[in-house]
Amino acid sequence: MSETKLNSRPKIELFREAKALGEAMSVKVAPAAKSAREKDRPASGKSLWDPSSARTQAWAFLERSTARRETGLPGTARSTASKLVGRNNGSENPAKTKARRSEKAKHSSDEASGNLLFLARTNEQLRQKPKKLYDQKAASLSKQAAAREKAARKKGKSENAKLVLAFVLLIGLGAGLYASLPQVTRVKAVSVEGMQNVLQKEILDALSLSEEVNLINADIPAMEARVLANPKVASVNIGRAFPDKLMVRLQERRAVACVLITEELGTRSIALDREGVAFAYMDSIASPGKLPVLSGIRFERFSPGQSLPEYLKPLLKDIAELSEMSPSPLEAFSEIRIEKISESEAELLLYPSGKTVPIRMPARLTRASLGSALLVLDILAGRQGAEKIQEIDFRTGTIVYRSKEAQAG
Repeated sequence: MSETKLNSRPKIELFREAKALGEAMSVKVAPAAKSAREKDRPASGKSLWDPSSARTQAWAFLERSTARRETGLPGTARSTASKLVGRNNGSENPAKTKARRSEKAKHSSDEASGNLLFLARTNEQLRQKPKKLYDQKAASLSKQAAAREKAARKKGKSENAKLVLAFVLLIGLGAGLYASLPQVTRVKAVSVEGMQNVLQKEILDALSLSEEVNLINADIPAMEARVLANPKVASVNIGRAFPDKLMVRLQERRAVACVLITEELGTRSIALDREGVAFAYMDSIASPGKLPVLSGIRFERFSPGQSLPEYLKPLLKDIAELSEMSPSPLEAFSEIRIEKISESEAELLLYPSGKTVPIRMPARLTRASLGSALLVLDILAGRQGAEKIQEIDFRTGTIVYRSKEAQAG
């Protein structure tokens, strides 16, 4: 052991430091009058002395520092006794006495410093125990995390394998469907609803079905456009009915009036719908009943599907609404003549059935205006001189009678 030079502090301070270290290590300091070995010895006489324990070392240090101290503390009984012994041994050589005391003091100091170093190391080891426990717990947590990560990787590989298998099955199923669907979904039947004037042959020709057409590759918008090319069709909706059927729903145009045209073969009647479309010859459609007859309209090289001018389309809507009434006021008139005023205006001349006096009105018809005109005609029918009236004008809201002599009444 290397020598340790002690400072000049009193030994009582060293004792206090050792006592503080002992208390930190839960070491109970025994009184100096009784040694630690005697205190720890059991009643049976068997010694429990363990030189390797920290407590034993601490007690040994305290014994050497207190009970076995050669020089007592100042003012104590041991110090006084030492002085008396020195006086009684005055005949001993002072030089030898001084050397012996110096050697003992050096030996005691070496032992005290060694014991203090041992206590310091023991205290440091005790402090490091929680750190070791923390390291052990950290290692355990690290092992658990590694185990969980390994399990997660294994589970991820299993899920990836399942996804790959599912993807392969989907590819196989898709290839099978791609090969079989064209044969299974080939169009074998067509159902048409709403036919009245349109022939089923016309619909099938417009659909242009072939062996290669199936419900998967059928171009529905193109089919609807070809069906709408028929002037008798107002709207169409085509749907798929798996596995091999097409559903066609038609809405045909409905005639609300007719117009007479002159052709090489003679005069023919053309059906008009509420949108002003001349969609068919009257003899090619089912009879819609009695219709108002429009005159004064000319077509150049007529073909079904032509439309009236824009300024006449509101008149056809008025006629359609009046035709839906029961009874319709239009039934009292046999002809409605359209007289063009300008490129965007026209006026009407209505001929009542069984009457000789026509009525001039603007190009819009209402139930009230027609009712007023019929009432005036009934009143004039019983008056004298009614045969002289050429026409009745309702265009301005004021009833004007035009006689053959051009006099207003």
